[in-house]
Amino acid sequence: MFVSTVSVRFGDCDGLGHVNNAMYYTYMEEAREAVFRIFNPSMKLETWNLIVVSTRCDYLRQVGFAEKLTIYTWISRLGNSSFTVDHALANQNGEWVARGQAVLIGYDYEREQASPLTDAIQQALKTHMEAPEGAPTLRP
Repeated sequence: MFVSTVSVRFGDCDGLGHVNNAMYYTYMEEAREAVFRIFNPSMKLETWNLIVVSTRCDYLRQVGFAEKLTIYTWISRLGNSSFTVDHALANQNGEWVARGQAVLIGYDYEREQASPLTDAIQQALKTHMEAPEGAPTLRP
């Protein structure tokens, strides 16, 4: 499992005074940086080899300006070329505020097709398959 933090910026909030729903996707994308580095340690776009095929987010509690969030990120499923990354976000009081998920695939941009996950990448991803204790499940 990977753990990262984010501080809610003023611009992350909407006219209702809470974090705009789209920002949660940005928070989760930023939290996936450690996963991206497994595939592309240099983070150079010229050698990028991943693509997102699906995302979702369940909103559990409102979050406001200047709150600090902890984002727990883990791998919940491994396939031949695809894998699922799960996220659970908690506020500074330890309350769960959101639960998200993204499906990614290894991708060859030149051939515009999925590419199988190597054994080394699968092994690296397997070391991050533990979810945080008490993380909420995704809504059906």
